[in-house]
Amino acid sequence: MTNSIVLSTYIFPLTKFGKSGKVHSLFERSFNIQIGNQLVNIANYKEYLASFGLYLPDNQFQAVRPQLEKGNFVKIREDYLSFYTRFGVQTIELKKKQLVSLDVKDLSFTLAELKLLKEVLEALALEKKIGLTMTPQLRELFEKMRHSDNDWQAIIRFLIGRGKGLTPSGDDILLSYHMLLRIVKQISLEKLTEALLAKNLSTTDVSKAYMASSIDGYVNSLIYQLFKDVKSKQKQLIEKDVKMLLGVGHTSGADLSFGMLLALQSMNL
Repeated sequence: MTNSIVLSTYIFPLTKFGKSGKVHSLFERSFNIQIGNQLVNIANYKEYLASFGLYLPDNQFQAVRPQLEKGNFVKIREDYLSFYTRFGVQTIELKKKQLVSLDVKDLSFTLAELKLLKEVLEALALEKKIGLTMTPQLRELFEKMRHSDNDWQAIIRFLIGRGKGLTPSGDDILLSYHMLLRIVKQISLEKLTEALLAKNLSTTDVSKAYMASSIDGYVNSLIYQLFKDVKSKQKQLIEKDVKMLLGVGHTSGADLSFGMLLALQSMNL
């Protein structure tokens, strides 16, 4: 990231979701605000931007984050955000911002590119790194996902919300699986999308926000960079990108990588 504020085009302009919001959740280097039904992740990670994210440089993040408490009122305007805290009003100016597109809807891969990504992912023994204990039932479910014709309602029912953290492992696996099917425009994508949209997913608000943006064709910045480098066919670059992705969360990066691998294996490359 740069020394300026960076905003994903998925959430621009913020006012399209409403003119007011609240602080939803707080963490050491990030926090989420809720505007209407949309979460916005405001973070201080130079190497990572969520699909629904806004990056704040160090000085601006440190000026605001310590003052915040869950539930604080947030005024939303096109050029600024104002946080109403018990310490006073803290304002983030948004006039000088950089917009970044993390949209992969129009991306496509050749057969050679898909095979190369699959080769890189298969070399990592990802099944041993994901955040779910490998039971016979789970192994059978993953084997089903390696085929294109599935009972997606049953798979979603089993995986959604399964695992620890803000984005449970089962969610991450499904999210990246769906994302890759979308790029390759697999026939099974429509059935999976319908199943994901058909029910109110029993999982965290943060995970729901990632899922919604993925269905709309947006990814996080690390996956976006990975997909760009897959197009270059440079194996070392792809390996570097996957290594960066594996560093996300406790097991989130491994879960996302494994979901992509399952999708690739379902394509009979």
